[in-house]
Amino acid sequence: MLGRIFLMLLVSSAAVVGQTISSHLPHKPAKTEKYVFYHHGAVVTVLGDNAINQAAPEWGPYEYSHILDSLQKRGCHVISEIHQQNVDDSVYVNKVVSQVDSLLKAGVPVKNILLVGASAGWNVTIHAADRLRNKALHYVIMGGCWPETYKDYSDLLLYGHFLSIIEVTDPHGTCVSLFETRKSLSSYREIKLNTGLSHGFIYKGYKEWIDPILQWWSSRK
Repeated sequence: MLGRIFLMLLVSSAAVVGQTISSHLPHKPAKTEKYVFYHHGAVVTVLGDNAINQAAPEWGPYEYSHILDSLQKRGCHVISEIHQQNVDDSVYVNKVVSQVDSLLKAGVPVKNILLVGASAGWNVTIHAADRLRNKALHYVIMGGCWPETYKDYSDLLLYGHFLSIIEVTDPHGTCVSLFETRKSLSSYREIKLNTGLSHGFIYKGYKEWIDPILQWWSSRK
């Protein structure tokens, strides 16, 4: 509940600078705005905003609202919500697919739409890509690949531009096996960070991952 209240406060403050943070699309999407759909890691689903992973307290709190705020301050209209326990990822996949379709029908250029999934959240992002099958959309996955992960997604048909962000000290590893043989992709790139933060690199709105994402997104247009 506190996380939702804080998120509402962020929406109000963001409106001052013309960008917003919300779980819903604006009534009349502006064609010139940049839209980022952000899906968070599992600890937020279980424990909420600013949750600490008890298995790795050294990572600190997962500052979900701060991450959204960091994206908003860089000129993005952020679409995000805290996932609920016992709600299947397909519910969030259906929602983001519908929202992206609505933006496209409203005339928002496809180049202005970005889907980001962090850790467990990237499962939603990659399944949304399979549903959307748009060669020009942009997707980012962060800290989600284990060595055998690619086998779980081999049946998905993926189009578009993909960026994976990994941290060399994170036990999660490269996502190359998931993407390297997919000829349907418009492009694929992987960026390796070396922050020393392990999987905690996704827990805050660090410029070390936000800035490369936005630079990559802009370079693809």
